[in-house]
Amino acid sequence: MKQENQQILGILAIIFGTIALLGSWIPIINYLSLIIAVPTLILGIIGIALSPKKQKTLAILGTSFALIAIIVSVITQFLFSNILNDWVTKYSHTYRQEIPYFEGEQGGNLPDTSIDGYQDEDDIEEDRGFTWTQDQFDALIEGDLSNRGQGGSNYKDIIRKHGIPDSETDSIMGDYEIKRITYLSISSDPKTVVLTFVKQENGQFLLIHKFAVGLDRKEQTDSGVKI
Repeated sequence: MKQENQQILGILAIIFGTIALLGSWIPIINYLSLIIAVPTLILGIIGIALSPKKQKTLAILGTSFALIAIIVSVITQFLFSNILNDWVTKYSHTYRQEIPYFEGEQGGNLPDTSIDGYQDEDDIEEDRGFTWTQDQFDALIEGDLSNRGQGGSNYKDIIRKHGIPDSETDSIMGDYEIKRITYLSISSDPKTVVLTFVKQENGQFLLIHKFAVGLDRKEQTDSGVKI
């Protein structure tokens, strides 16, 4: 009778271990598999300890199934969570970028051109064309990248002074929310200013990188004399 009870432990370990193993590959369901596998592992270990030397096979198999089910469940949950987080991040970012334009096309709200929640039109100058000079560009301060751009020039101050940029893009880089703006002067003497900002905890954007082309070239008069 005692031997039969010991064999029952091994049989139960195999049954529940197999059930846990089959469900460990399936996201969400593997949570239930993990709940089943843990007590099954304990049950199998008890069966191994109590069974005679020649009758440990069933308990060993059940314990192995339970252990494999636990490992597979944990790995599957980890991978699924990462994939889900990446998908949510990409979807929410795409939604934030595209939904204002969609609403505008449908006659709803126009895209929000406010700066960090400031909607006072008197604070933002309209686009006055390309106004950058080399001295103004050199005066910009690049913040400490390792400290989220602390000390860098403020995005709002630049927009107020030079108007709305010709292009503006937002992206996510790790834990940082990045904003990149570009000012262009398309003429016989093309000029470009590209500025990159990182978002702070208070919602502001501070400069972390600046790049310019053509600002150091002097304009020429009709007589050919540089001024």
